This record gives sequence, C-alpha cells and structure tokens, in this order.
Amino acid sequence: MTPSANHDLVLVGGGHSHALALRMLAMKPVPGVRITLVSPDALSAYSGMLPGLIAGHYSLTDTHVDLFRLCIATGTRFIRAAVTTICSAERRLTLDDGSTLEYDWLSLDVGATPDLQPVSGGHPDIVPVKPVASFHERWQQWRDGDSPLAVVGAGAGGTEMALAIAEHQRQTGRNGALSLISGGVLLPGYPEPVRRRMQRYLDDYNIQLREHTRVEKRDDGLYANDAPLDATRVLWCTGVRGTRVIADSDLDCDDKGFVRVQDTLQSRSDPRVFAAGDCAAFPESLPKAGVYAVRQAKVLAHNLTAAITGQPLQAYRPQKHFLSLLSAGGKQAVASRGGTLSAAGHWVWRWKNRIDQAFMDKFDSQLPTMSAPPPDPDVLHCAGCGAKVGSDALHDALRDLQPHISEGIEAGMDAADDAAIIHWAGNQRLVQSLDFFPAFIDEPFLFGRVAALHSLSDLYAMNATPHSALANVTLPWHHPKLQGRDLHRLMAGAVTELNAAGCTLVGGHTIEGPQMAAGFTVNGQADPQQLWHKGGARAGDRLLLTKPLGTGVQLAAMMQKDKLHGPWLDATLKHLLVSNRIAQHAMQDIPVHACTDVTGFGLLGHLHEICQQSDVAMAIDTDSIPMLPGTLPLIEKGVSSTLNEANRNVLMHCDTQQVAEPLLTLLCDPQTAGGLLFSIPEEALPRVLTQLREAGVNASEIGKVLVKNGDSSRDILLH
Repeated sequence: MTPSANHDLVLVGGGHSHALALRMLAMKPVPGVRITLVSPDALSAYSGMLPGLIAGHYSLTDTHVDLFRLCIATGTRFIRAAVTTICSAERRLTLDDGSTLEYDWLSLDVGATPDLQPVSGGHPDIVPVKPVASFHERWQQWRDGDSPLAVVGAGAGGTEMALAIAEHQRQTGRNGALSLISGGVLLPGYPEPVRRRMQRYLDDYNIQLREHTRVEKRDDGLYANDAPLDATRVLWCTGVRGTRVIADSDLDCDDKGFVRVQDTLQSRSDPRVFAAGDCAAFPESLPKAGVYAVRQAKVLAHNLTAAITGQPLQAYRPQKHFLSLLSAGGKQAVASRGGTLSAAGHWVWRWKNRIDQAFMDKFDSQLPTMSAPPPDPDVLHCAGCGAKVGSDALHDALRDLQPHISEGIEAGMDAADDAAIIHWAGNQRLVQSLDFFPAFIDEPFLFGRVAALHSLSDLYAMNATPHSALANVTLPWHHPKLQGRDLHRLMAGAVTELNAAGCTLVGGHTIEGPQMAAGFTVNGQADPQQLWHKGGARAGDRLLLTKPLGTGVQLAAMMQKDKLHGPWLDATLKHLLVSNRIAQHAMQDIPVHACTDVTGFGLLGHLHEICQQSDVAMAIDTDSIPMLPGTLPLIEKGVSSTLNEANRNVLMHCDTQQVAEPLLTLLCDPQTAGGLLFSIPEEALPRVLTQLREAGVNASEIGKVLVKNGDSSRDILLH
C-alpha cells in the first residue's frame, strides 16, 4: 500500500545530481511527498566511464545507471518521456507523448546540448557528444569505417574521446586517420606536465593535434582555418548551450539558455524550481563537468527537503580543487590535482577504475531499500460509495479531454446521466467485454494506455470494431489535488488509445483504494458472419502468435530490484503498447478458423480453450515460441508471476516430456496486453505472414492443429 501524499516533486532528467539525490531522498523520505522522475532514456550515462565504453573496456550496462531499477528501488515514479514545455507559472510540464504533468516542486538536471553555431547548426558528417545520454546509440550507427575522422574540441572530454576512438580502432583493426582539433591549445587550464603527458599518448596513437584551428561550415562543406577539412566523420566535443525546452521556458536563463540559480540551487525566477548539473548557470561561472554535479547532489537533496518542509536551505560551494583522472585510450590514465601532475600509467587507470566502479555500485548492489514516509494524519478514507473521488477533482480531470464521438451515442460523458444511452443498428451484433486489474507500474498515463489496449483486445480477438467504452478506476489514497492529477493522466492515456481505435469513452466510475487500478467495459459492433470464435479450428491448420511471451515474468521482476534489468523492462513496455488492432486489420481477407487473445491464462491455457471449443488437439514447436528479451534468464533466476502456479493446472492436458522446466514456466506465464493467437488454413500461411510483416507485425508460426485422438486428457503435444 502506497502512503498518502499531498505534494508532487518532479525531477526532470536522470543526470548525476538527480541519480544521487534520489538515493538520499529514499533513505530519508519526506512525509507526504511523491517523487516522479521524467527522462527520455531508461539508461543514464555516467560521463566518467564513457571514454572507456568507446574504447571497449566496459559494456553499456557497466557505464549507465538503470533508471528503472533506481526508481523502483527508491519508490519513485518513472516516466520515460521528454519534456517539451515548461510552464513554471502554472507548474505544468508538457511531454512529448502529448500528455501534461503538474507539479508542486520541480528539479532540473537535463544536461546541455552542443553549441553548433560555428557550423551553422550542424552538418551530416558531425556527431555531437552531448547529450551524453544518447551518444552511445549515435556512435554505434557511425563508428565503423576507415575514412578520416576528426574530434573537434581538445578539452578533457574531447582529448579522452580521441584517445578512446584510437583504442577502438586498434582493437578492431581499423586504420582511419584521426585528428584532434582545438580552437586554442590542448587541454586548456591543465598544468603543462599533464598536457605534455597527454600529448605523448596522442603521438603513440598517431593522432594529429591541430591547435588554434577553427572549424566552420560553408556551402561546399566543412573547413578548418580556410582549408577543406580532411575528415568525413566529425565528433563535436566543444561548446554547449542550454536545451531548447529550458531556453524556451518562462524561467530566468542566461544568454546560453542555462537556468540562472542562486547558491541554494533554486531558480532566480521561481523558488519552487531547482536546477543542478550542466543545465544550471551559477553566479560564478563553473565548467560543465560531472565532478560539480556529483557534489551538488547532497545540497540538492537537502534543499528539496528543506524547501518543502519549510526548513533553512544550504548554500552550494563549488570545490576549488578536485582530483582529475584523464583516461588515455588503453588502460592507462593521467592524474592531477590542484595544478600539479600526480601520476600517470596503468596503475592510475586501475585507480580511476576503482573510483568509477564504486560510483556505479551505488546504483547496483548498493541501491537503498526505501523506507515509506509516514502518511498524512489529516487524510481520512471512506469505503463504499463514500470512497468515490470528489466531483470537483473528477470534473477538473475530464474537462479538457476530447474523446472521439461515435455515431449513435445519445447520452455520453457530456450528458452526466447515470448511464450511457447507445442507439445500435439492428443488423449488427453488440460485442461487449470487461477487464479490470491493479496497476503494474506507478505511471498513470502509461498504465491508462495499457489498460485500454488490454480491454480492447477482446474485441479484436472476435473481429469486432470498437464503438464505446466505460471506465472503472481506483485511485490511491492521496490528497484530492494529486488524485485529480493521477486521474487526468490515466484517462488521457486511455483516451489516446481509445481515440486511435475509434472508440468513444462514454463515462465511468471512480473510487479510492490502496492502489491504482483501472479497467474498461468495451462495446464493439460486428457482422455476425465475420465474427471470430475460439471454436472452429480444424486439423491441418497452422497456429500463429503475434506477440512474444514473458510480460508476467518481466513485471514480476519489477518487484525484485536485484532481478530487474531496465533494458528488458523497457522492451516489455514497448510491446505492451502495440495494439492488436494492427494484426486484426491485416487478417481481414484471411479465412480465420479460430482466434483468441493470449492474456491471464498464459499461452497453454488459451491453446487448451481452443482445443476444447474446437474438439481438436495441437502440436506445439517450443523452439518457435517468441519471448521478450531476458525472460528465460529471469525464469532461471526464480522469477515468475504469482498466477503462474494456478496456470500450471493446464499441464495435465499436455504432453511435456521433452520440455525443460523454465520453458514450461514461460508457456504458463500470464500475459498483459498479449498478442492474438490464430488458427488458419495451411495454404493461407505464406500470404498471412507476408501481410502481417508488411503491417509491422512480427508473427511466429508456433505449431499445427491435429485430429483429436482417444486420449482426451492430452490434447497439446509439446516438442
């Protein structure tokens, strides 16, 4: 049960300051405060290890904070989206999925964006390092090849990156010419001994250093000091600006688009807004370096708590001297502090590696166990009809929605009647279904989308066209202000999918409860001659499955922070948002003998239903069963859904002698928003697979239908 809350603290960006601050806030929760992290990326890069990733010393997961794991471990809501608009006057954010998010307190740690003004905003040959969070994906698309490569910017980041690229080329046998270009000198601000040592490393890799060189774009290409730049790949590591969303906001920003902050990290124009890391502009200009962001985290966590609870705030005092450890391509590094050279060599790299690994371990084996903040003692909760959400909150949450209006709706949400009135054509069939389940993720917009898609799936499985829907929503026990926000986001997500399906939201019912839950009664219309049923499968038919299995296992892993792996969960959530409408439309000219959607009973449970309704048997090729990334490794670690045990009752109807135990767990895994399961004539198979593929559905042939033999207790053969 989630403790009651009455304030929303929203953190935008998963940078170093926010990642560390979340750990601190989790270990000492603020009573009555709900925390939400918004980031477009599920993995957040640790800048100190990025050169090592490029050089091949580390893997992607070694060098990135798993924000899903961090948020679940710290009791933080995670919204994977980019903020497109900040309106501090109304305390509202607009996200790139079209939804809005309101807050009471806001913190920004969104980094910076490259300043490409010298090259007139960019060039096809240029790849910027910033934003760091998404750099690895850009690098993967661009790294291979032997054409000349230039790194522009010879500060610490650019020099480390040039050496890392050279090490990557050495390991992969590439021979492309590599140059490091500086508008001034190598490593400005560093002591001469450090510059000399790094110069030797550059020479060892045959990297050409070009100092006092300006790169600019002209009509016929890129130029360096008025001569054509001899490089077809350019990595831009110099100059940054504030992100567009901050520069265009109503916050006070400097001429580079960074948020002006006081020494308490509060915005100069709005004390309810904080900023840290590269996106903050301090009274005394600071270099854009991760060492400052790390130190700011403690002050940020303290001041967020203090501001919300009315306590004195601390001032952030940037360190005057800090240890600098520069990686030098191979497993070697240069150390300096306070203007003097300390050491260089392989042992310094090992020292740096221990420091970096210790930092990353804070977000792995040292993730904190969240202690729940005390509930608000002034909030009381009723049951029965008294548990309904107040009419004001309901009205505020729904007033801006614009649901699609189907023909024949006589009374819907606008009529405020006790029930919807629907005029139905006499020669059609009304297909109606209801689904309702607790939220598996504490993000209302995403959950609303999945709940709507899951409910609509029953209509698609019967080849019905969605017409109208009623919502049934349970909201957690929070302050009415927060309940209104949750309801608005949940219903906005649901309406997004209902509108896409041409389905009218005609009303619904809300209550309070210990956790968020939602479901929809959906109505559809269908030609009785075109309906699909579970009965009708014939011997010789081929079986097709349109989505991979494993959602039950993946969602169960969310409850175990040591098992959760963000990229696997991210892939799962993307599959949950794929509508079965796509597959249904692609099958309109195909003779479908039987169809169902794979949901709570698992694949075997739904196959058994078709066997019973059609009086057939089935042979399933278990090697062809599609599964979500990481599902079998999780099962092998003991992860499974609580419903899996009940679903395994179907195994008494299966011949399982040749099937390993982990695979049986997968076949009994309950699915949320699972795919469609078709039984189609064998001769239609090539055309079906082509049509589904062209529609973007990666369907798998998983078996065939057999004549039922005398042993009615074994109707599914697994091999």
